Amino acid sequence: MKKIFSFLGRMIDAVRVILGRLLFVLILGIVLFVAFSGPEPLTVPEQSALVWAPSGVITEQRSQPNPVDLLAGSALPQNSVLQDLVDALARAKTDERITALVMDLEDLLGVSPAHIEILGDALADFKDSGKLIYAYGDYFSQGQYALASYADTITLHPMGSIMVTGYGGNQLFVRDLLDRLNINVHVFRVGEFKSAAEPFTRMDMSEEARADAQNLLGELWSAYLARVAPNRGRSPDDLQNYADRFPALLMAAGGDMSRVAFEQGLVDNIAGVDAFRRQVAASVGVRNGSFRQIHFQDYLAATDRLLPPMNDQVAVIVAQGTIMPGEQPQGLIGADNVSELVRMAQQDAAVKALVLRIDSPGGAALASEEIRAALLQFQQSGRPVVVSMGSTAASGGYWIASTADRIVASSATITGSIGVIGMIPTFEDALDNLGIGVDGVSTTALSRAGDPLTGMDEVLRTIYQSTIDDAYQRFIQLVSDGRDIPLADVDAMAQGRVWTGARALELGLVDELGDLDAAIASAADLAGLQSWQTITVQRPLSLTEQMLMQMMDSMGGAQLLSNWRSSVMGNLHDASSGSALDLSRVLAGLPAHEVRRWQSMLDLVLPGNYPAQRLRTLMLCDLCVLAPL
Repeated sequence: MKKIFSFLGRMIDAVRVILGRLLFVLILGIVLFVAFSGPEPLTVPEQSALVWAPSGVITEQRSQPNPVDLLAGSALPQNSVLQDLVDALARAKTDERITALVMDLEDLLGVSPAHIEILGDALADFKDSGKLIYAYGDYFSQGQYALASYADTITLHPMGSIMVTGYGGNQLFVRDLLDRLNINVHVFRVGEFKSAAEPFTRMDMSEEARADAQNLLGELWSAYLARVAPNRGRSPDDLQNYADRFPALLMAAGGDMSRVAFEQGLVDNIAGVDAFRRQVAASVGVRNGSFRQIHFQDYLAATDRLLPPMNDQVAVIVAQGTIMPGEQPQGLIGADNVSELVRMAQQDAAVKALVLRIDSPGGAALASEEIRAALLQFQQSGRPVVVSMGSTAASGGYWIASTADRIVASSATITGSIGVIGMIPTFEDALDNLGIGVDGVSTTALSRAGDPLTGMDEVLRTIYQSTIDDAYQRFIQLVSDGRDIPLADVDAMAQGRVWTGARALELGLVDELGDLDAAIASAADLAGLQSWQTITVQRPLSLTEQMLMQMMDSMGGAQLLSNWRSSVMGNLHDASSGSALDLSRVLAGLPAHEVRRWQSMLDLVLPGNYPAQRLRTLMLCDLCVLAPL
């Protein structure tokens, strides 16, 4: 028997060595392939259609590659970068080689209301050139249809449908689960409408949170109707009627969804993809068995031009994700990462102004302040800072923006949520239920305070609430000073309320409405620049990351981009056993807004390598993750 086990051990070792060598050879082969074979030079065909095909979720910056995804492939399409989509339309508008635009929205998984606004304006601007826009889909989600509505001709597959459902959603509440596990969650907050802790302390929404969410989503939905319906020559009431009466309309059409969309004027043609291709080919000609075309990413690569650096530059830094302390991977806002980028811009004499593009629901209070302080140092050098708000810039995101020289937001940006919460779990009841006692000695009243195994006493409760009160007073004072609004007025409009960008403009929380280009122009104006060059300040890629990026560009990125969130979630640990907890699998089956909510909350409340007894002072917009994609 001993010899058998010894033989099996040697066999396992041999297989492990062989697999390791095969993996090494595979990686080496890929590296050599990328190094010695590059893509052919790209050219733009004459009289061609630009295939505008956003995919994944529209984001503010490109994801970093993950070697595992590179080798194994990814089930999700790569996320498109907002500015790439806008730039492609702007260039194609005046490019005589591009005579039409074809929208392929099949792989678009999510687009926020603010991004619908920005992309819609870019599509309308392209349309002003007189070039035709075509859209085809087997199915159009609500976000996809918002973009497709700008087309001159929309074609839907005979078995396709258009789902216009309005904005809304459900939340998960786990108070009873925590009660069954005998886990106590202690919440400290300032802000009547600050509801980020409610999933841990309630089984339903509070009336304040419900009213705030209903008001926010109501405003966003009204804006959607007002933007999309006129594109199809319809009134907002017509589109609202389509959503409200869809079951009745479907029954009247014998269950034919495409017929309902056609009869309600939402599409122009019902046809398959081959017929659609022939329609476009009649306008731009035939090439390789389809209409003459170029993908927007190839078009950007073919039309990119390296320009010599100018003496007057406006620097752009992108801050996207939940705000966290220290250094963080892309997809999260690390205080150290962003602060270092700001310092890099400050040390560059050619940079005359800075634009910070924020897309964040907030996060850790201290991390938010560290970034704001870095921006303040840049301002103290005599150069302006302008904040450009993306889909969301709320709570900690607004803290960062509060003292900028100017704040620019889209009308559908979600902002505000000026309030502070703190949460800390304790496990004294769980231990008692297991028959485990905790005891010790102390030299002061605080020596044993804060131990999550012994509960929360009044002394510590007072300390924690005072800390939260102080953070809130600092928050509203920053807003008062930065936006020149009386402190009492800031307190009245704060309390954790969430606003759209349009409403925030009325309240004085933002200075103007516009996109990133508008913010850049505003920064240049504040700096007194007549002409300038826009540069993006970002962390330099490592050699490995550069190689992976090159692989993606050479081999196609749709299966090679990473989902850094799942790797971040892997850093969370099971408090009771200390074993790694793969929460990404637990969350994978939830709706998108719930995944974002719980990833954000768990990253903040149970971060890796953070003392369990320390209060997490958070500025997080809970309603922001209810916002539609």
